[in-house]
Amino acid sequence: MGSGGKSLWAANATFIVALGFFLAPAQAADLRAPFRAPLVQPPPPVVQQREATRLRVEPSDDGVFASPEEGFPLVRWTNSPTLVVLPDDSAFDVAEALITPDRRALADALDGWVGRAGDVERRKQRKAIAAAYVRRGFQPLWRDGERWRVEAEAVMRRIGEADEDGLDLRAYPSPPLDHASVAKEFELSEAVVAYAAQAAGARIDPQRLSRLIGARPPLPEANAILSAVGAAGARAGDVLQDFNPPHAGYRALRTKLAELRASRMADDDLRFAEARIAAARDDRSPPGGRRHSALPLNRSTGHVEAEIIANMERWRWLPRDLGNTRIEVNIPDFELSVVRDGAVAHRARVIVGKEKTPTPVFSDRMRFIIVNPYWNVPPSILNKEMLPKYGGNLAAIEQSGFQVTYRHGQAFVRQRPGERNALGRIKFMFPNNFSVYLHDTPSRGLFAAARRAFSHGCVRVDQPFRLAEVVLGPGSGWPEERVRRLIGGSERYINLAEPLPIHIEYFTARVDESGRLQLRDDLYGYSARVRAALGLDG
Repeated sequence: MGSGGKSLWAANATFIVALGFFLAPAQAADLRAPFRAPLVQPPPPVVQQREATRLRVEPSDDGVFASPEEGFPLVRWTNSPTLVVLPDDSAFDVAEALITPDRRALADALDGWVGRAGDVERRKQRKAIAAAYVRRGFQPLWRDGERWRVEAEAVMRRIGEADEDGLDLRAYPSPPLDHASVAKEFELSEAVVAYAAQAAGARIDPQRLSRLIGARPPLPEANAILSAVGAAGARAGDVLQDFNPPHAGYRALRTKLAELRASRMADDDLRFAEARIAAARDDRSPPGGRRHSALPLNRSTGHVEAEIIANMERWRWLPRDLGNTRIEVNIPDFELSVVRDGAVAHRARVIVGKEKTPTPVFSDRMRFIIVNPYWNVPPSILNKEMLPKYGGNLAAIEQSGFQVTYRHGQAFVRQRPGERNALGRIKFMFPNNFSVYLHDTPSRGLFAAARRAFSHGCVRVDQPFRLAEVVLGPGSGWPEERVRRLIGGSERYINLAEPLPIHIEYFTARVDESGRLQLRDDLYGYSARVRAALGLDG
């Protein structure tokens, strides 16, 4: 080495920096390759590409381990003389990174640990964890020699309580709290990453359950998980738990799950009393109407427990920030709520899609309102319903109040604004890939039904002009009466001052304002599919 430079040699050790090929990122999910969005800002790279010093090193008996991530060469032994490129001293001092026995032992064991993964998906996850250690220069996360750090003890306790959040970490047990080792370091890191990934929603790809479920929760990277949790000190367990949904609805179900399990300790087949769980009644049913029936009261605690966990899982599909002011439509409840500052500011009955034409489940932003809307008849309704009804006669359809136009030889049908328009007098627009929206209806008598699944997928709203006033917001200058004065004539547009988050949800178990667990019919069968995917049935 040149004079003045730092020595890169440690006693009786030879090593190189191998600039490896780039390996695939981790896949923490069991059912899909996730799109990963880091939840924390990753640290700067350990190794940066700068002007380099060339160095020849001698062989040793071990094999080369390639870097799992771009830009982060991994220090390893090699079995042949190699010419390598090292960054300058200001970027990274390799000798400093491997000077401790702990770091050297960790680097030496990393390759074999990744190779011992039992399946492809677990191997990918281990590669991502290995990349996190490369970023750290092989510094242990959880150990000081043979002693566990306080972070390790905190996350071990949290992992041991994973089932309180409906998670299943049986395949990733945390190591016992005896003396620490390199192998146990890796076991704990793998369990931490698995916990965070499951908590964020990695176990199920919602779009595999149905193409009408638009949710795709972002999943955290292994490095982001380990960096956040490993630096949290005594709060490491809390930071790990925070990968679960932060929503009040999720936390309420978590509490009910704990209560249910406590009751089952006394009697595994305990039936729920109406005073404890209002599972079969909707107090808001109309006078003379059939009360909204949910799951029978004689369901076993095992079934209700599975249903709670399945609904907790669906909370993981929602954005972490639902919006301080927002619209929520819960399909199994046939109800819309406008939430402002954590309280329900408006509630309305809705009509949702039939079982054969389900309302999609997704989140978006409402942007404008249309008064006196046209109804552009979807091709599916035109071909399957209208043409058979009119004997295939487009002229008859036109005579009944529809407009028929032709483009490139194809007929397009739309209904003029008016009291007979299928969308009623007003619709609420949040442009989306499913082409659904909220709207009025001329068939208002259907709101008296308890099971209100009558639409082709859009959501029909009771008292839509009252909803318009609430959505436009106080101080907007658009009270209900002013919006109503626009009725008649051509389409009129009202833009919202700011886009308003809207979440079309599917919860068959929820906790109401009085703290009671409410269960609802699984209208589209999504809850059964979630239970099956999580292995909760049978």
